[in-house]
Amino acid sequence: MRKPSRLVAMLAASSVLASNVIAVPAMAQRTEVGTTSAVAGDVEFTAAQQRNSRNLRLRDRIAWGDLIETSDRAQAQILLLDRSTFGIGARTRVRVDQYVYNPNEGRSLVATILRGAVRFFSGEEADSNNASINAPAARIGIRGTALDVLAGPEARSIARNEPAVGRGGINEDEATLVVLRGPGLQTAGGLTVGSADVTSGGVTVVLNQPGEAAFVPRVGAAPIRFNISNAGLSNVQEQLAPRVAHPGGGGGGGVVAAIIGVIVGGFILSRVLDDNDNGGAPTVDVPGCNPDTQECGTPTANTPPRPTPTPTPTPTPTPTSYPIG
Repeated sequence: MRKPSRLVAMLAASSVLASNVIAVPAMAQRTEVGTTSAVAGDVEFTAAQQRNSRNLRLRDRIAWGDLIETSDRAQAQILLLDRSTFGIGARTRVRVDQYVYNPNEGRSLVATILRGAVRFFSGEEADSNNASINAPAARIGIRGTALDVLAGPEARSIARNEPAVGRGGINEDEATLVVLRGPGLQTAGGLTVGSADVTSGGVTVVLNQPGEAAFVPRVGAAPIRFNISNAGLSNVQEQLAPRVAHPGGGGGGGVVAAIIGVIVGGFILSRVLDDNDNGGAPTVDVPGCNPDTQECGTPTANTPPRPTPTPTPTPTPTPTSYPIG
């Protein structure tokens, strides 16, 4: 058999070496978007361009293309560079496709939910900030608000019990449910009004009031806009923050409480249902804040408390006599 020439062998070896040199930087380049601020239960993490997954840990750094997958009763939260947060519910697969942040130019985010439930809670609000979530049957544009997105069987099971949606024509894998959480038009504490655009089948609906929802039953179908019921809202919350979670990987009960506290958005949601039931505009009660002056906080040990003003007695008016006749 004829042996390959020395020149051919050298060219082949240099080609392999060059491919390795090129591949190493490509694998090493990771555009980071934030860190995990809470993890509870079994959560798997697969870095972009890698096949093997591992358990997600607290303070892990997340980059473009990373895939996060939660199991039953598991939850996680990602804190993005601009202080926005991604709450990831149980049985969820989500990926951050692109994230660009410059403190002077704003933030741009694109993420994909493959199935399950996520809550996006916007950080600092600015005109230059934008975010969008791609779901199986819809694209959701977000402007400064708290928003829930559910995809797959979970979206189908919740939406099909809503009178405005009905039960027919729903694809279990493609169903997409979007719920606007707030804040509303008259919220306290200087919170800005948020909204979401839900686009599918060439039709876009706008959600701009807490409790408004849009459901897309399948790819190519127009979104169905409606006000979600209290029961539906409870089911969404159960998907995002299960009542019983089993922390894993060194987490404790405090971790679960922290996730639930941030994912729910606490004070923003405290009065939405009651105000909607009463037909009024949604408001917010912020613990520790004066509802009239909007001053918040409590005195510290080094700061003396403000003196309570002594009420000034109201003088008793002197009767005035008028002549009769």
